Amino acid sequence: MKNQQIAKITPLYTDTLRQQLKQKVTQYGEFSFEDEKWYCSLKHKDNQRKYAYTLYFNKIAPKYQEIVKYYALLKRASISAINKNIIYINFFLNYFEKHFPGLELKDINKKIIASYESFLREKKSPYMCRIAYNAIQDFFKTMSEFPEFPAIPTKNKNPFPQIKENNDHKYIPKEVYKQWDAVMKNEELDIPLEFRTAYWLLRSFPNRGTEVLSLKIDCLKSFYSYYVLNVPTWKQNGGYLVEEIKAIPIIYGGHGEYVVSLIKRLQEQTKERLKKYPVAEEYYSKYLFLSFGFSFTKDENGKLKTNIPTHYNKKLYALNGEKMNREFRKLARILKIKDKNGNIYAPTTHQFRHNAVTDRRYLGGYTTEQTMVLTGHKNKNMVQKYTHPLKDIQKEILTKNLTQPEKAPVAFKTQIMNLDEKTIKRLNQNPQAYLTWEAGGKKGVGMCSYIQGCNPSGGTAVLFECYACNWFVPNANYYEAYKKELEYWENVMKETADNPKRAASFENAIRNVSLLERIIEICENGIEQYKEKIIEKIKKGEMDEPESEKNTTANT
Repeated sequence: MKNQQIAKITPLYTDTLRQQLKQKVTQYGEFSFEDEKWYCSLKHKDNQRKYAYTLYFNKIAPKYQEIVKYYALLKRASISAINKNIIYINFFLNYFEKHFPGLELKDINKKIIASYESFLREKKSPYMCRIAYNAIQDFFKTMSEFPEFPAIPTKNKNPFPQIKENNDHKYIPKEVYKQWDAVMKNEELDIPLEFRTAYWLLRSFPNRGTEVLSLKIDCLKSFYSYYVLNVPTWKQNGGYLVEEIKAIPIIYGGHGEYVVSLIKRLQEQTKERLKKYPVAEEYYSKYLFLSFGFSFTKDENGKLKTNIPTHYNKKLYALNGEKMNREFRKLARILKIKDKNGNIYAPTTHQFRHNAVTDRRYLGGYTTEQTMVLTGHKNKNMVQKYTHPLKDIQKEILTKNLTQPEKAPVAFKTQIMNLDEKTIKRLNQNPQAYLTWEAGGKKGVGMCSYIQGCNPSGGTAVLFECYACNWFVPNANYYEAYKKELEYWENVMKETADNPKRAASFENAIRNVSLLERIIEICENGIEQYKEKIIEKIKKGEMDEPESEKNTTANT
């Protein structure tokens, strides 16, 4: 058996094959295997800076550098993904050297890995723990048949749980993007044309920041009454080698005409700049978004100003996502763009993709397949990750024809408010006859004020049909029960948000949450109205404030 294992290992990883792996570097760029930094120029197909396509081995202990380089050459992944794994592998190797001096890689066993697992739990967040463990899992699996390595010592299953990411923060709120839209439409503001154009392309179409900023100068083609924007993408093509082109039609009218005009102006600007100025890197010359090293600041009057330092105005640089995000942060502070909580809000280039996908799904009525054509996704699940539960928009649609909460009928204590006297008198005569279903386990939490017809007679199984009806009168005495019901449906919404198989449950939960939020708001308004009536009567001397009402006005 031992001889069979040796026979298996020897042909696979002889010195000859190691030499072949070393020669593989010619597929990546013009560097040698011995170099500590590998700039993978042959993989560099977009406008990102060189460091995004550079593998760094300089921080790895010399005794491990060669084996980690073999690992990098064996991996079929993006340069950034390989680089990230190298960082975590080096983190483990440093731990191994410090805590187990004198041992070799082949001496690593399950006990050593278990001690590293405990170390991670103490030092890192659960999310980072999982990533770090994934990296060494992959390292030992990939290199398992090298003679220097032991049998795979890591667990088959990552011991750190998958952290379900809440993507809600990635959607730019309506009150925020309206402010940004106004800024970017204002031609009087000193904002470079390339930055303004990039904003509107990110805002208008569900492309990645890298895809937009890697547009070629000749990206726009005209066809009769519309244009086609040719957007390069590498993410879904599997090999990251040859770009795919997404052809996005733009109708030449309204907002589409504005976007096309920006692209045309930028094309002319870029061509003129290329005649006068050299580019910082030769491969930049094919890109549309060429810029000087500008920075947003204020002038002496506190107004927005674009500053270009002297040492940056002699060469052209490709505008990239990192630069865009940095300038978004500066612009947000200078122009005081804030969210509803009063916090400065600077979006990132990738957030616009979340907005564009979500808006098309919820507001534009696009199907998943139609959205995939624009995003370039090959997997429906990925589209779902970019689709956010626009609860506010859903709520607006669901409650469009319903009475505003402050004017909606509501009952509290012994009073019914916001209804005509005749209906109130009828309901008070026999309130039990008009009770509707339950919330938070409590029955009879509201009444049906449609006294001539509906009359659910003690309850209905379709309670949310009542919540979506103007005749429903919530009982604010059950305010806490409604809140409990809301909490339940919010949890259902979170649990089903990223699961395409539970899409129906997800949509139902959004509906129920939206309706319950309205009911709770009605209850809160009803309680306030009741308090105001009591206070008004006390002021007029029509009544003394009973002890029970003192408690009510103090605690509700």
